[in-house]
Amino acid sequence: MDFEDAVERFAEYLEFVRNLSKNTVESYTRDLKHFGQYLEEYSLDYRQVKRRDIEKFMKELSQGNFSDSRLSPSSVARHLSTLKTFYMFLYVSGTVNKIPTDLVKAPKTRRRIPEYISYEEVQKILEAFPETHLGKRNRAIVALMYYCGLRVSEVCSLTLRDISLESDPLVRVKSGKGDKDRIVPLTPDAVRIISDYLKHRDRFPDANRHIKLFVGIRGEPITRKSVNKMLQNHVKKIFPDKHLHPHIFRHSCATHLLQRGASIKIVQEILGHANISTTSIYLHITDREKREAVRLLSNGEKAGK
Repeated sequence: MDFEDAVERFAEYLEFVRNLSKNTVESYTRDLKHFGQYLEEYSLDYRQVKRRDIEKFMKELSQGNFSDSRLSPSSVARHLSTLKTFYMFLYVSGTVNKIPTDLVKAPKTRRRIPEYISYEEVQKILEAFPETHLGKRNRAIVALMYYCGLRVSEVCSLTLRDISLESDPLVRVKSGKGDKDRIVPLTPDAVRIISDYLKHRDRFPDANRHIKLFVGIRGEPITRKSVNKMLQNHVKKIFPDKHLHPHIFRHSCATHLLQRGASIKIVQEILGHANISTTSIYLHITDREKREAVRLLSNGEKAGK
């Protein structure tokens, strides 16, 4: 069994035995694609690799080899986690008799405080979309990422049945990260923006032939890549010096909720975090703002000066 066949069997195991979401399986296989390039570059058999080969692969990832750019320690650690799961699968299935990742240590990672933008900046971005069927679609995508804290992959996976705009407006997020379903209420602003898009959805080619909520310009379901490209092009027109990724709207949602007094437990449920420790990182932002406010007393300054 060659490496491609092993990856295919592994993907089937993740999807049908462990019941992982499509996005999660794609993330695993994407990491293994990088590993496959490494194996090919050094003429290595995946069944014969040793600990030093894995460590060299991690080092090369951090230097920008076998990926689009230099990977952060957390991304390198994710690749190692993928390889650990992959080789455990191969060991249990009898394909290998040793697990080369056993003693490999993940790089130390520093937990970063998430970037976010202000409420006013979010509104500028939303308001700047043109009043075309494409502009209305893009506005609805950003609205769901901000007002509901959805990941871009979750937005791309939504179907028409997942949105309810009646008496109790909500969005059903199915099989989010960690395969956890959740329900997030829709704000009046989100309802207005999504309703406006739905009135024009049939202007996209073949829109009525599938149930995906968001349709591409050729009638195909949108992808994370297309959303990211759309956002980059749009934001450059408003904030030429900013480079905003889709996830920043999710970060901004969580930050603004906590700033305005929402409980961390509620924010955890809205974001779909399995552990509250993941959500607690946003508290560092509000703590920092409190410290900056207290410094005003020492400086004798006035707030808003």
